Amino acid sequence: MKKQLAVLAATAVLGVTSAFAANPFSDVTPQDWAYQAVAQLASQGIVNGYPDGTFKGQNNITRYEMAQMVAKALVRQDRVDAEQNAIINRLANEFSAELNNLGVRVATLENKVGNFAFTGDARLKYEGSHTTENAYVNNEDSETDKRSKFDYRARVQFEATVNDNTKAVVRLATGDKEFGAAGNPETTLDRVYVQHNFGKYATATVGRQDLVIGSGLTYDGAFEGAQATVGKDKLNATVSYGYMVDGDLADLSREENAQTTSYQLNAKLGKHVDAKGYYVQYHGDKSVNYFGGAVDTHFGPHSKVWLGGEYSRFETLGAAGEGWTAGIGYGKYDITKPGTWGAKAQYFRLGEVSPVTSPTWNLPDISNSNFRGWLGTIDYAVAKNVGITANAQLRGKYLDGYEVPDYYRVELNYQF
Repeated sequence: MKKQLAVLAATAVLGVTSAFAANPFSDVTPQDWAYQAVAQLASQGIVNGYPDGTFKGQNNITRYEMAQMVAKALVRQDRVDAEQNAIINRLANEFSAELNNLGVRVATLENKVGNFAFTGDARLKYEGSHTTENAYVNNEDSETDKRSKFDYRARVQFEATVNDNTKAVVRLATGDKEFGAAGNPETTLDRVYVQHNFGKYATATVGRQDLVIGSGLTYDGAFEGAQATVGKDKLNATVSYGYMVDGDLADLSREENAQTTSYQLNAKLGKHVDAKGYYVQYHGDKSVNYFGGAVDTHFGPHSKVWLGGEYSRFETLGAAGEGWTAGIGYGKYDITKPGTWGAKAQYFRLGEVSPVTSPTWNLPDISNSNFRGWLGTIDYAVAKNVGITANAQLRGKYLDGYEVPDYYRVELNYQF
């Protein structure tokens, strides 16, 4: 496309109407058919010329030049109508790679209409496990028990911008539906919340939302209540009050209708170390308060080497009520970048009644207590927004020495 045609289209999309703009380019004269369009966009700072003062309108426009125009158009989205806004969004999707290079974040497959956006993901999963010699399953010795299954899940998240500081989010999700099982997937609204920014350094979120405590050893799941975060990226603090929805502590909360309060401090120590400390208070009859801390380090070429660990402990139960993990990894997996990968090996030791109730990691179904063993994880981006994750827990044991059934899990994940 010639540059004159591009700027003429841009004036239509952006609704630029400064009729008497001055022309800054020496090779664009009032006799040129695109004179007024070029002059208007130049006056708005949307198009630029070359260092010698020319526009070179007969040249084909490059993708990079077009992306520059789209980037400036994105800034003006609040001044155009719905039809023009839709055109800008389509252009932003087309030139997303160039926009990312310019420092403008645009998700290629993100769908936007005015102040409304939706994103989503889908997952196909295989799970398998089988016992080994001297395994102990369901309180009985077993050498033959085997099981495996395939299931799927999908989620769609809707986000609406209420104003410059407020957004509302709703996520629709299916449960894990096993292939061949009777009935349709169970569909629920698993996230419903409103988030408001109070200036640059304070954010409050109310509703059913995500809660991650530490690096996810004890809890990474749904939470119903309020969260407030104060601070910057290098140092911030979060307080949450409400109900944990997943895990054993959630079951206890439902029995007693008791809330929890969590306090967390996050700090970035230098370039490579992230540290977190937390305290979780249970407002029920039983004393199950717990505390802990986590450290994650990223260093080496392009920060591909990872070392990390987390420790957590019930306040009154001593070693029997503690849990910890430590691991090492390499790689920089990013599902949006084909060919990227990452691998991790982590060791877990969970006490008889550890505070681990709904962890990030895919540990075997052992009620997340009374366990020690290794978990290996490999992630690989097959294509843009398509990734494979494989987990394996082998030769794990209960603390009394009986072996835990080996566990395998493979996921094919899609984002859109």
